[in-house]
Amino acid sequence: MKKMLLLLVSGLLIVCMAGLAVASNTVLTPDDVTINPDGQSVASVDASIRINTPGNYHVTLTATDGLFAYLESSSPIAVGSSGNWAGSGTSLSGTSFESAADTYTGTLHIKGTKPGTVTVVTYSESSGDSITKSYSVYSAETVNVSIPEFPTVALPVAALIGLVFIFGRKKEGL
Repeated sequence: MKKMLLLLVSGLLIVCMAGLAVASNTVLTPDDVTINPDGQSVASVDASIRINTPGNYHVTLTATDGLFAYLESSSPIAVGSSGNWAGSGTSLSGTSFESAADTYTGTLHIKGTKPGTVTVVTYSESSGDSITKSYSVYSAETVNVSIPEFPTVALPVAALIGLVFIFGRKKEGL
C-alpha cells in the first residue's frame, strides 16, 4: 500500500513538473508589431489597403505619443519616407490619388520609445467614407514576460510535502 501511494505521489510530481509548466504570454495578432523601445530600432510589417469603390482617396498615417512611422509603397498609398516619419502624437498625410477597385500593398515601418498605436486611415473624397487599420505596437521588453500560474507552483510543492510526509511515517514505522 505504501509503495503504491509512493508511486502515485511520484507520478503526480513528474506530471506536475513536466505537464503543467505552462506560462502565460502576451498573444500577438497579425496587426501587432513589436519594437525595441530605443527610438532607433525599426520594425517593419506588411500593410495593405483594399479599395472597393472607385474614386478619389487620401491616406493619413497617425502615430501615438512615443512612436514614429511611415508607409513605404511603390503604389499611391505611400505616406512619408525614411527621412519623414509621422511624428510622435501627430499625423502625416499622403497625396490624393484616384483609384479603381484595387488592393494596394506596402510596408509600414515603426520605431519609438514606448508602446502605442499606429493608425492608417484611407479616406474617400468622393463618398466621405473611410477605412481604418490600426497596428498595436508592443515593447519587446514586455512581450515575452512569463508569469507562472498558481497550479504550476502549488502542485509540485504539494507533491513534495506529500513525499516528505510518507517518508517521515516510514521512518517512524507506522
